[in-house]
Amino acid sequence: MKIVLGVDSRTPEANAPVVSLLKKIEFVGGEVEVVHVVPPPVFPGGELLPVLSGIVAQFYEGQEWPDSSEAVTHVAEALGSNYPITETVITGNPAAMLLATAESSGAHLLALNASHDPAWKTAFVGSVARAAVLEAKESVLIARPTELPDRPLHAVFATDHSPYADQCAALLGELLPLGIAELTVLTAFPIAAMREQLLAKGESGAGAGDQVEHGLRVRNADTIARLDAAFGDSAPVMQSRILDKPIDDAIAETMTETHADLLILGAHGHSFTERLIVGSVSFRYALSSSYSVLLLRPH
Repeated sequence: MKIVLGVDSRTPEANAPVVSLLKKIEFVGGEVEVVHVVPPPVFPGGELLPVLSGIVAQFYEGQEWPDSSEAVTHVAEALGSNYPITETVITGNPAAMLLATAESSGAHLLALNASHDPAWKTAFVGSVARAAVLEAKESVLIARPTELPDRPLHAVFATDHSPYADQCAALLGELLPLGIAELTVLTAFPIAAMREQLLAKGESGAGAGDQVEHGLRVRNADTIARLDAAFGDSAPVMQSRILDKPIDDAIAETMTETHADLLILGAHGHSFTERLIVGSVSFRYALSSSYSVLLLRPH
């Protein structure tokens, strides 16, 4: 499994969240390419010579630098005992070059570090992580600066049991994150609202609501059984949750009550409806939530 890890060069410590998360999550057979993208140099007066400026930028674009930055070396040393490591330092637009590197290397996962620091959130998260969430062909792992507890990971996998979500569950089984010790399969469905709509039409809502809830419990149990088979002897302790709440409330409650460190979501759906509902939730949580997020993107 190939992982491309984009690093921040401000200080070696700035990459600690994503390094800690990758070490904890323990992807089976993972190989990490640590990539630092250096923006091309800006020359005084370049705005007066746009043609020359463009030629200079093309010269630097994509060039490999023989000496890795301190941040890249620090990250490689920190991860070296957990994954085989390669190091790449190139120039160019950080978002574009990270996406291109991940695609050209056949990566399965693009890992990034995010921060709530408003001084640089827009510059880094707004360009790099936003581009990754919207445009990456690979799954995306976005680490938040929350310190991980001294125990194996707890995770929540939110699913609506659409065909796309079922593909995401299968992909999670293929990635085999053995560092997850507890996994909650969560489905949020407005059963009460559905009952009220049926009653307003003069129909019985109780039976229909119970039937839907039973169906969701069966689907959750089936997802857990398939994940249990995929993980084998290393399967985490898994539990099912069906919450009659809006998705945001359901996720917040479940993340808190299970002491989860990682939220797992499908990156987006194939149909317009799935992109509108599932995709918008994934996008918001990936870029603005307080949780580290794994966005699964099946090929």
